[in-house]
Amino acid sequence: MKLDPVTLEVLRNRLVTIAYEMGTVLRRTGYSPNIREREDCSCVLADPAGQIIAQAEHIPGHLGMLAVAMPALLERIPPDAWGPGDVVIFNDPYVGGSHLPDIRLVVPIIVEDRLLGFAANLAHHADVGGMAPGSMPSTATEIFQEGVFIPFVRLYRRGVQNEDLLRLFLQNVRTPEEREGDLRAQLAAAQLGERRIREVVDKVGVEAWFAYAAEILNSSERLMRAKIARLLPPGEYRAEMQIDDDGVDPRPILIRASVTVDGDEIRVDFTGSDPQRESAVNCIWGFTVSATYFVVKGVVDPAIPANSGCYRPITVEAPLGSVVRVRPPGACAAGNETWQRIAEVLIAAFAKADPRLVKAPSHGCMNNVVFGGMDPRKGRLYTYYETIGGGEGGRASLDGMDGVHVLGTNTLNTPVEVIESSFPLRVEAYELIPDSGGAGAFRGGLGIKRVYRVLDHQATLVVNSDWIRWKPEGLLGGKRGAFTRFVLDEGTDRERVPSTCKFIARLDAGSTLSVYTGGGNGYGPPRERDPEAILADLRDEKISPEAARAHYYN
Repeated sequence: MKLDPVTLEVLRNRLVTIAYEMGTVLRRTGYSPNIREREDCSCVLADPAGQIIAQAEHIPGHLGMLAVAMPALLERIPPDAWGPGDVVIFNDPYVGGSHLPDIRLVVPIIVEDRLLGFAANLAHHADVGGMAPGSMPSTATEIFQEGVFIPFVRLYRRGVQNEDLLRLFLQNVRTPEEREGDLRAQLAAAQLGERRIREVVDKVGVEAWFAYAAEILNSSERLMRAKIARLLPPGEYRAEMQIDDDGVDPRPILIRASVTVDGDEIRVDFTGSDPQRESAVNCIWGFTVSATYFVVKGVVDPAIPANSGCYRPITVEAPLGSVVRVRPPGACAAGNETWQRIAEVLIAAFAKADPRLVKAPSHGCMNNVVFGGMDPRKGRLYTYYETIGGGEGGRASLDGMDGVHVLGTNTLNTPVEVIESSFPLRVEAYELIPDSGGAGAFRGGLGIKRVYRVLDHQATLVVNSDWIRWKPEGLLGGKRGAFTRFVLDEGTDRERVPSTCKFIARLDAGSTLSVYTGGGNGYGPPRERDPEAILADLRDEKISPEAARAHYYN
């Protein structure tokens, strides 16, 4: 059938709007602060083959994974096995997943007995069991220590809930009421997506739906190929970076990547990266693919409609059994930190093709922090999970942003008032760190200081972060931003600084954790910085007079 370009664009934007509306429902009905406040969730619409046709700009690390997970789901539950009212749940890390706390819910869209596609979402649950609160134990050595493992199974079949499955899941988590509430929110969001697509199909017809959905993918592919061919010089570009350690073995971990631009296609190969470790730092395949998709699209053109079509020109390769493609049953709970490093390595590779297209390294971490224990106010277990932002790297025309999440995570912060009303914790400091951004013609963003105090109970603390010992230099002469630091009981006779930023600790009542997140690196020589920008930083107390003299006036 002949396709109208205006109708195509209207429909494409309508689908993206539906994905955003799904996200709004998920966030507003979620029980946990992690969903409700931090918005640690993502929503997509897929065609019958599992190809993503629309996604909202939620969490970059989630969305590329769903592009891998949906086809994998259909290999196990084929299209002809779905019925109206079915809902599939899974968190399998090794087949399109990330880590066990990221639970996916998928609802089929069926009209006139024909499968039109799927409405799906992913939400990070603050706890799914395992050896430590938050289900992200940095010292885990196998997946079974990390929480409840859910294969591709039906939570609902033909509209009837699988009560036994839900009861089994809730029995194995620390916060069952919160988990059930977040699952209900995911279900409501996916079912909304299903209803909205039905409304669209009622207007355009079934056959037109299939034709336009296919063209949405094809048009993104054409745009992506055209931009790759026009923007990037052909060639092979290599880069490598390291992770400080894995929390068990003190040796650094190398991630190596080569990016080959060949006409309108890009091939990314991670051969040469270190073998997988016996700890949770390993990255699963879906995470590695999503990091690659994110960086390539961001470099080539962020404005191209994001769907499976724009990923078709990208090929990703990595050896099984490496730190970027863990072999089961290897631990992988902290793989989201490794996602960050993969992205930074790829950005460094593209900088060799054209540094104007990228930014200097950012603070480089998600800074995962988990507190858990028995809430003395409520007489039940709690789990508080947060990722804490830092400084963004400078780029060819702008300073890096201060105190933000970068790359794989796009979450908000949990407001101090919500933390203190929801958990037996007090936040005693929350501020930007002066002088933490790397100097440059365009300065790196500032890191964040956050201090927590444990109130009236003994808490388990789990930390997964990086770049407390090693960090790359800035880009094109820019300077390196401040390193990440974690300090326990700072300013007391019990003060201690852990030798690794991947650890589990027991904190007594009154103990504190001080988090100093890293600053972004600078872009370009500091001597080329606009004097007015230096004066503005001094007025805003983002840099001290001493730092200004040392970096800009020496």
